[in-house]
Amino acid sequence: MAARSHALVVPFVALAAALAAVPVHSADPPPAGAAPDAAGFKGTVQPFLTAHCVRCHNAKKAEGKLDLTALGADLAAGKGADAWQAVADRMSAGEMPPEGAKQPDPAAIKAVTGWVERELAKAGKTGATAPGSLRTGNHVPHHLLFGPDAGKAPLDNPPRLWRVSPFIYAEAAKAFKGLTLAQPFALPPGDGFKDTAAVGGLDESTTAQLMRNAETIADEQLALRKVANKKPVKELAPLLDPAPTRAQIDAAVQYQFQLVLKRKPAADELKRFAELYAAAAKLGGPEGGARAVLVAVLMQPEASFRSELGLGAAAGGKRVLAPREVAFAVAYALTDRAPDAELLKAADTGKLATPADVSREVARIFADPKADKPRVLRFFREYFGYGGATEVFKDAKPFPAHNARGLVEDTDRLVRDIVAADKDVFVELFTTNKSYVHHTTTERDRKQVADALAKYEEDKKKDPAKAAAKGPPNLESKRSYLAYGLSDFPASQPVELPKDQRAGVLTQPAWLVANSENFDNHAIRRGKWVRERLLGGTVPDVPITVDAQLPDAPHKTLRERMEVTKQAYCWGCHKRMNPLGLAFEQFDHFGRFRTQEQVTVEATDAKGKKTTALKLVPLDTSGLVDGTGDPAVDGPAPSAVELVRRLAKTDRARQVFVRHAFRFWMGRDENPGDARTLMAADQAYLKSGGSMRALVTSLLTSESFLYRTAK
Repeated sequence: MAARSHALVVPFVALAAALAAVPVHSADPPPAGAAPDAAGFKGTVQPFLTAHCVRCHNAKKAEGKLDLTALGADLAAGKGADAWQAVADRMSAGEMPPEGAKQPDPAAIKAVTGWVERELAKAGKTGATAPGSLRTGNHVPHHLLFGPDAGKAPLDNPPRLWRVSPFIYAEAAKAFKGLTLAQPFALPPGDGFKDTAAVGGLDESTTAQLMRNAETIADEQLALRKVANKKPVKELAPLLDPAPTRAQIDAAVQYQFQLVLKRKPAADELKRFAELYAAAAKLGGPEGGARAVLVAVLMQPEASFRSELGLGAAAGGKRVLAPREVAFAVAYALTDRAPDAELLKAADTGKLATPADVSREVARIFADPKADKPRVLRFFREYFGYGGATEVFKDAKPFPAHNARGLVEDTDRLVRDIVAADKDVFVELFTTNKSYVHHTTTERDRKQVADALAKYEEDKKKDPAKAAAKGPPNLESKRSYLAYGLSDFPASQPVELPKDQRAGVLTQPAWLVANSENFDNHAIRRGKWVRERLLGGTVPDVPITVDAQLPDAPHKTLRERMEVTKQAYCWGCHKRMNPLGLAFEQFDHFGRFRTQEQVTVEATDAKGKKTTALKLVPLDTSGLVDGTGDPAVDGPAPSAVELVRRLAKTDRARQVFVRHAFRFWMGRDENPGDARTLMAADQAYLKSGGSMRALVTSLLTSESFLYRTAK
């Protein structure tokens, strides 16, 4: 398909044709219902299972309730599909064969998992991970991305249509002032990055809402809602005339295209919309014709999808994004808005054709104080997940001063400061002992506390008996500083907290609360975060056959209650999380630093009656990092503070951070073909003194961002 100068966006039929002309995956999936690959099973899969798997997974032993001898090549109608999917997932994650067993060649694992995913596709099951998803990133061995042999695999980055996010839609809707439009899009729930290229297409309900919104907008533009003194938009008013000229129809279409799609319509598009107007006007008069044309522009696929097909030149099995594709990709990478006038001008005048051109525009957007860049903070919010603190219910009785929203705002402000300074960003995020303390409400709270105390003292002078009976005011809920271990309101912010108690975002109350339960800590969840987002490891999902509940034993510490996870069936996964998460036991579930843990003890009084009492016992905050294969990373850690400070200085943790930045800004997981991009971004970060801007700029000028692989 030949690319036109404005070919970021083309009609839906043309988009479909473009997708058909290029692969949607590095290996095109077979059609559902195709004959099973019995030869591949017999020649590749069965010998592998015999050599590495069936010794434990047979009819007699069936470890993990899995008998691989019962599985065959025919997955039609989903026969054995779930079991085969489990096999592929565990092998891809490096969990099977287990530690201590003879390990197969990685190429053999790839051959088997490839067969499984192809056969699942034939059976109509989504075995393979869709391009643009975030499911397998950590499954790629770290050495294939940053090791001595990294960078040899070819780019594997198929073309895609990336649905716009709810944030982008909301910003675009601002062009129609005075209208409140229902949000048609939603992002998936849960932790991690949500706006990915794999987020679904347009289902029936989404399309229906888009249509309702388009009709509302068109009615507003044409003043069809009969609002007093409301007139049609000047450029669109001629559409309501009994017989508008072709020039007037073209002018109206051009106005709507520029407003909605940020481009001029091509000659063939003008012709089609003129024909649409004529056909609709025959049925519904000028209002029907005008409405149909405006709604049709609003419903163009390019208004709902980001086109990243690679409509530019092809060479070496790759296609470069066309200039306008680049313009939209860069704009949406940093902002939630379509490209500004300068970016579009650069695209249309041939000044957005090279990585240097892209770097210039990225630098301009970063430097522009008027250009809001919400996606930068959103990356850190979603990477750390501290925003989840507002979703964890807490009983106010034990700690009335708890204010989840305030805690999240504090960490937002801290992250903004670190990113604005743009020096040693990664290290600062994990080591700083500075913090904001409810900075948005401290002044108000301080005044309310002072006023309440002053009034109490005044009341005591007027009527001591009445004041004594009433007692001093309960101001506990206003003492926000207590969450941070302070004894009073801070005089200025940010505050320097004790270095042996706080170190970066993972010791901020917001992050600790987000990774807690309603009434207790969640050491497993905290450990999982460290394993996956700092160490780049994997932790399998909890099997559906497992009741993932700790025993209700208030007389035991959390560490003691977690001993149950050392059972053979559980420990294979929990050993990756528990030793990391238990280091954070030096904080309670409100995020307060502590040296003791409270447990319940039973006693018998003088009359022989059993009673319960609370007892403080010393904390064991010892942690351990292991299983990374890197001696510079593995080792004991006496506390969370020591743990995160040590990891922040390692190449492994920094590179895993770069991998997560890649996922956010590319909207997909990394693969071995992205190693050059990842290593270049890491080096850009180091050479710039730890600049987040340099890291992001490197990603946005990389081949992984600017190219799509083709047949």
